[in-house]
Amino acid sequence: MRKIFVLMFIIFTSIQLSGFEWYLTHQITSTSTFYIDQSNLDTDLNYKPTLVFDLIQSDDHYLDSEISYDFNLKLVRINNHGKHQNNEFKITGDLYRSWLRYSTSQSEIRIGLQKINFGPAQIIRSLQWFDNIDPNDPTQMTEGVKAFLGRYYFINNANIWLWGIWGDANETAIDKFFYEEDNLEFGGRVQYPFQYCEAGFSAHHSPTDKQTFNTETKYGIDLRWDMTLGFWIESCLNVYSNSQQNNYSRQLTLGTDYTFGIGNGIYSLFEHQYFSEVQENIWNPSDRSGASSLMISYPLGMFDSVRSIITYNWQPELYNLFLSYNRNYDFLSIYINCFGNIGNVSYFESIQLILEAKF
Repeated sequence: MRKIFVLMFIIFTSIQLSGFEWYLTHQITSTSTFYIDQSNLDTDLNYKPTLVFDLIQSDDHYLDSEISYDFNLKLVRINNHGKHQNNEFKITGDLYRSWLRYSTSQSEIRIGLQKINFGPAQIIRSLQWFDNIDPNDPTQMTEGVKAFLGRYYFINNANIWLWGIWGDANETAIDKFFYEEDNLEFGGRVQYPFQYCEAGFSAHHSPTDKQTFNTETKYGIDLRWDMTLGFWIESCLNVYSNSQQNNYSRQLTLGTDYTFGIGNGIYSLFEHQYFSEVQENIWNPSDRSGASSLMISYPLGMFDSVRSIITYNWQPELYNLFLSYNRNYDFLSIYINCFGNIGNVSYFESIQLILEAKF
């Protein structure tokens, strides 16, 4: 599979074709994080050049491609209790996106290294199946998946997704992308707009590397209502199967948001997730736990905004606090983030400065 992406890169960068357009964009992100307790400073410099090709453009046929590479330089400064300081450098690089897409007015087919995500939840996502987007990360970067994705859009905005994914054992914040490397997984999704809400049903089947199970099948349902209050539901049931039995785990996210007409408008969002560990009984799960999140954001003006996220984990009974200030220019965004805990002792663990330039 890697050879396919390399071949795509060589073709689109070395062969001169007539009648197509291309352009190059750049994203440079500098992230400096100071860990207060350890007195350590991590500095990351990330550069993502992106080549976009418009290969065919006609009335109802469109062929385009995107190739992006991820270069990262990491510097870790370790302060050993004020005695001396050690510097550690690490340089990495890998493909970030590499896909080819054919689309019409009502359909599209995309193949290659791409992002696939869905569902209305924003912070605690039960349908975070194929991405590792961090709600505290303003850049919203995530690893891609090697996939074939087809989508068809009906006149009433209903749509059908079908995908096949070449598995890699990549970790996410909630679960794994996949269980085994070099293995084909497949699934699909149906979205339908009703009069007062939009509903979706998703499913994904994969082999598992757990010794006790052969396969895992995920079933997801999501609903969203946009009225005076926004309200949404995300639910996922995981079925682990072998020749003798099935086991189950589940996640359920309930969310709502509203903008208060105070000042420039205070946007608030609340989500709660219930989840259970792997159980034999589908109707009476034990080892249940949950987490709740509240996000509040406020625009100070045309260029400045502040945002806060408080998450409470019910099992360890611990609050996690995130505060962020953002200022935007034409090509530059500045973020100052603070991370901390609220418990018996309240304190900030780290302070982060992010500079993001796009041109």
